[in-house]
Amino acid sequence: MNDEHRDETDASRNHDESCSNSNDYSNDSSDYDDADDSDLWDSQSSANGGNSPNDDVVHSEVQQLSRRETRAIRAWRVFILLLITCVGVGVSVGFWVVLSNEEHDRYMESYQTFARSIQDTTKFYVNNLHHATRDLAQTITVSSLVRNETFPFVTVGLFETLARHSLQQSAMEALLYSPMVSDVQRAQWEQYSVAHQDWIAASQSQYMQVASTGNGGTGTLQSDSSIYTDAGSVPIAPYIWSATTTTNGSTESLRRVAEPPNSGPYLPTWMVSPLPQSGNFFINSNRFNAPTLHAQYYFTAGVAREGIFSHVPDLLHEATNASIDFDHYSHREIDGSVTADRVSDKGLPHSILIEPVFDTLNEDTSNVVGYVEGVVLWNHYMTGLVPDGVNGICCVLQNSCGQSFTFTLNGTKPESVGAGDLHESAYDGTAVYVPLYDYIYPNATQQLDGHCEYYMTVYSSAEFEEQATTNLPAVVTAAAAGLFALVLLVFVLYDCFVERRNSILLEAAEKSHNILSSLFPQNVRERLFAEQKEAEILAKQNDGQRARNLKGYIDGSMNGVVEEADDEMGYKGKPIADLFSESTVLFADIAGFTAWSSQREPAQVFTLLETLYRAFDEIATKRRVFKVETIGDCYVAVTGVPEPQKEHAVIMCRFARDMMVSTRSLVKRLETTLGPDTGDLDMRVGIHSGPVTAGVLRGERSRFQLFGDTMNTASRTESTGVKGKIQLSQETADHLIGSGKAHWIAQRSDKVVAKGKGEMTTYWLVFASSGGSSGPSHANSSEQDPQETKLEVEEESAPKTDAQQARVATEKTSRLVAWNADVLLRLLKQMVARRKLQKLPLRGIGTVDENIYLQDGNLIIDEVKEIITLPTYDTHGNADELDLDQVEIGNDVVEALFDYVSNIAALYRNNPFHNFEHASHVTMSVTKLLSRIVAPSDIEYNQASGKSLHDHTYGITNDLLTQFACVYSALIHDVDHSGVPNAQLVEEKSQLAQLYKNQSVAEQNSVDLSWNLLMDERYSALRRTIYTNEAEFHRFRKLVVNSVMATDIVDKELKTLRNKRWEAAFSNIENAESINDVRNRKATIVIEHLIQASDVSHTMQHWHIYRKWNERFFFECFRAWKEGRSAQDPSESWYKGEMGFYDFYIIPLARKLKDCGVFGVSSEEYLNYAQRNRKEWEARGEEVVQEMILKAKEMDF
Repeated sequence: MNDEHRDETDASRNHDESCSNSNDYSNDSSDYDDADDSDLWDSQSSANGGNSPNDDVVHSEVQQLSRRETRAIRAWRVFILLLITCVGVGVSVGFWVVLSNEEHDRYMESYQTFARSIQDTTKFYVNNLHHATRDLAQTITVSSLVRNETFPFVTVGLFETLARHSLQQSAMEALLYSPMVSDVQRAQWEQYSVAHQDWIAASQSQYMQVASTGNGGTGTLQSDSSIYTDAGSVPIAPYIWSATTTTNGSTESLRRVAEPPNSGPYLPTWMVSPLPQSGNFFINSNRFNAPTLHAQYYFTAGVAREGIFSHVPDLLHEATNASIDFDHYSHREIDGSVTADRVSDKGLPHSILIEPVFDTLNEDTSNVVGYVEGVVLWNHYMTGLVPDGVNGICCVLQNSCGQSFTFTLNGTKPESVGAGDLHESAYDGTAVYVPLYDYIYPNATQQLDGHCEYYMTVYSSAEFEEQATTNLPAVVTAAAAGLFALVLLVFVLYDCFVERRNSILLEAAEKSHNILSSLFPQNVRERLFAEQKEAEILAKQNDGQRARNLKGYIDGSMNGVVEEADDEMGYKGKPIADLFSESTVLFADIAGFTAWSSQREPAQVFTLLETLYRAFDEIATKRRVFKVETIGDCYVAVTGVPEPQKEHAVIMCRFARDMMVSTRSLVKRLETTLGPDTGDLDMRVGIHSGPVTAGVLRGERSRFQLFGDTMNTASRTESTGVKGKIQLSQETADHLIGSGKAHWIAQRSDKVVAKGKGEMTTYWLVFASSGGSSGPSHANSSEQDPQETKLEVEEESAPKTDAQQARVATEKTSRLVAWNADVLLRLLKQMVARRKLQKLPLRGIGTVDENIYLQDGNLIIDEVKEIITLPTYDTHGNADELDLDQVEIGNDVVEALFDYVSNIAALYRNNPFHNFEHASHVTMSVTKLLSRIVAPSDIEYNQASGKSLHDHTYGITNDLLTQFACVYSALIHDVDHSGVPNAQLVEEKSQLAQLYKNQSVAEQNSVDLSWNLLMDERYSALRRTIYTNEAEFHRFRKLVVNSVMATDIVDKELKTLRNKRWEAAFSNIENAESINDVRNRKATIVIEHLIQASDVSHTMQHWHIYRKWNERFFFECFRAWKEGRSAQDPSESWYKGEMGFYDFYIIPLARKLKDCGVFGVSSEEYLNYAQRNRKEWEARGEEVVQEMILKAKEMDF
């Protein structure tokens, strides 16, 4: 509890809310166990001459009862075993059925989803096919109309380009256009075709142009396109021709034969895309006589007046016989998509889509003048129907011409299984029908013969079902069966133990019953049993009646009973409360907590409190002490409530002793993580015994609370105590004396004056391992606590010897070294983590020239930079989000870092102020300011505002090397400080002053010593981790030099330059600097002021912290004056000097921290503390100076 608020808090302590936890309290048990009377019973039975007359009857009664109960138990046992077995089987089967059904439902749902997707996608593909051929046919019609050409004498100039677009749209293999030529037009057509065959060269030119731009259609053009170099010079057949099969021995072949006269109409092949590799002789071949198609297809398309599909021709036969029919695969060979196995490619199902060409755009009344044909490779339209990873879906392609083909979809690539419907018959029920025709006139077209309607049926398969299902039903069923088997086994084992226990109890019951039967007749025995039962019931009703409600509340059984409020009386029921005449109350406060917490982050404050309170709770549970509540840093506990305890004062004193020992151990361990001064914390404990009123204060949050004068007295006993001591009231001391513990106490030499109590006689608790007891003897006076060790809490602290002081100082220094090294290590880990995110080297490779700053004659002060360039915003993530415990930095770096910090600590002199502890205090302030560099409430921070945070803090938050340099500078800034100011060193003409030209002597010396030590070969791994390249090395050096030089606040020239830089950075005057230069200038000056504020942070912290370090600085100056190294006695001007220091340096510096706007709430906190301390010094400073003078004169310098 805070010292400055002690009186106000003490007066209201008994009115604060309290809480209880049933786990913190264990019911008292009797000090003695009941005597075992079995021997007495045996002897009495023997004295009566052995068996009584009723022995056989009693024995028979017990055995009959046992047999009867045993039969019932066995029946229930069998029933329970059968029940567990049946339930286990039923539950396991139920799990299997339910989960299997759910698994099947999920599988079917997944299949239906993919089937619907296949249905929609294939319909889209087929629509594209019809639209592509229909668009090309209409384009030919439009070309004839625009160019005023008459069919069949129509040639489309950009046919290759138009057809290529259609091929890309529909993924067909090839397209060709064939006009209808009558007998009358035949001769004229043959002349026309020969005269206009230049379209071939034009198409080849267009094709090569497409190839050069990389838009080659379905495939990628081969680099060697010379196969068509002379396509335009190869003549076409000068007549309409058809193929005829000839037989020469055992070999069949096809040859071109001119169509006989008057055998029209004809359908000569005219324009083709892409051009067939087999040669231009393909032109003018009569499509009506094609070996693979029937002329009926063309007539049906003409009657239907829309596109129709052919059957799947036997292209293998054509490939074998080197057919000169429409060479569907040749364009793919040119494109590079098929380069080897033509026969296997032809083995895949193909169809021809035949679309009529009309002489006008009015298709209803116009005449059919030709046909556009497209080669459809059905494999193309099976591609991409399901995503990769989905395998086993079966698609059966069928047509009305009696053909069917089976495909398996394995991811995006289909696999042709073969001709026929080859799906697994077990999955017939999963069939999904997909029609693959899109007729403009379905009623008319579907009734015509001479064409094939295509449709596809989608089926599931064993492979897909296996992929879509898991073994979860089997696993869960096995787990359920195993669980019930385990329950069955546990029941059997438990039943065996119970039966064994019952047999032992039965044997004991028989013995007891035999003894009782030998003493009393049966009717007397029954009356005794009845009276005993009534007595037990009455005892239970009376025993604990007073504390029943309280125990119910504390145990949790009445936690939910909160009565509704009555309009007049408040609550309908009687309050749960009682008076406990014998109790002991403890108040324990963490001395120095308020001052300590003013230097810490909230998380560090709660880490300390949670660690201590958890240890206290464990001790309370062990000691059977009831924890009442915690008020800030004050811990309140009681004994004797809610269950009476005869030794309540003794138990509480042991608890207090354990608290004290635990606190001293924990704070020293925590100093390595929570920083300087943590190990100096200790408890101040007050204990008082007396009556208390305890009860449940009902309301919105009901709480168990204590009231009464005992609480006030206990609070006053603690508040008037001394750090590190346990103070007892007269009443508690009397209880200890009465319990034979007089050797535990020592009377305080002076009386304490407590608010509202007047003078009080108090005692110190002194646990001693020797010493007799005074006062009356007690049943438990000989009891010795196994943990009772000597706790030296004497009235006046004995001065420590030089050896003791040295040991304490060494232990503290070790803890500070560990803490400083840990702070630097966490920053190093963040730097390594950031480099990992940026995919940069985690360490440097040793190529940096590190000797550049080790040359003699260079003054460090000349290296001070007006602007230090920091890195730009990094978008590669936040290293703070990583778990630093998982970041590997290397044991060599960790060991080197701890060794370096240890050597830095050794370089500090044993000055009262400028010592390693002060450097650690400055480091802690720098760390706190860096962590508070911006509050979340100041900037709305999210993933998109990282750059805003970077700009708001001038890049300091984004550069971990800058933060490391600041902490490092705080650690080294006073290395080898002589304990006198620079002016004294200059006046003494010391070697250091001459070396550094009488400028910032101590600061330059600190940088030189620390830097030279860092450059030692032992720390090469550490250096390569701090900076990895030349730029980082120089930036680190500049930051260190600027930061340490900023701590010289006496040098007027440096101070003037800093003020000018501050004005240049934060004035509203516009300048011509770039945005980056302005930001870097602000960052540089903010870093310098951060170090300056941290160097004097004790002046802007709690009054106790300020008093501590102000006193130490006074002692250092006083020692210098006593040693003749200062011309003036500091005590003469100390009071006014501190006033001026606050007015002209501290408060303006705190205002600058606030004005720069990057330190969040810490800047406001520092300014408030500075103003309050200045006011306090003005009021009490002269008195404080006199106290310091008296202490200084008693010190041996």
